[in-house]
Amino acid sequence: MSSAPRIATDRLSLTSLSRSDAEALFAYRSLPEVCRYQGWRPARLEDAVVFIEWLGRLDFDSPDTWSQFGIRLVHSDALIGDVGVHFLQDGEQVEIGFTVAPAMQGHGLATEAVTALLDYLFGPLKKHRACASVDPRNAASLRLLRRLGMRQEAHFRQSVNVDGEWTDDLVFAVLRSEWELRQSVG
Repeated sequence: MSSAPRIATDRLSLTSLSRSDAEALFAYRSLPEVCRYQGWRPARLEDAVVFIEWLGRLDFDSPDTWSQFGIRLVHSDALIGDVGVHFLQDGEQVEIGFTVAPAMQGHGLATEAVTALLDYLFGPLKKHRACASVDPRNAASLRLLRRLGMRQEAHFRQSVNVDGEWTDDLVFAVLRSEWELRQSVG
């Protein structure tokens, strides 16, 4: 089993989740305004513990597996969110997802975390393409994906059933070559 690396920015550290993170993870992931757009929704604290333990048994970056990084504030090590990476079967592409606790939103932390993640995926891991799937009602996530230079590639109508409600799904993506060009210009 290989573990996820540590990715650092000026304000954040992206690290593997540990059992001690379960309470904080559950606290923000179970909020109605957060879990409304999430595929994984913990109903109780034990769900967060089981999720973290399951992640700990997976090899980092193996094809067709997920990895989850905790987003932590450097100055306090407090868990304020998480970013997920699905390493697709072909080994060259990834799907990403992100969640930040509502109290920490609006400070550019999600942008900083996802930028660092994409830098790592396209840099050391040399992935070809990164995509993200988002509910079109999630305006904050749409703004973030567009701000990062990801383009909308698809709009699937009523393709995801969330708690008995059929919702649309938008797919955004960016190629490594596009990311590298954007980073060199900006």
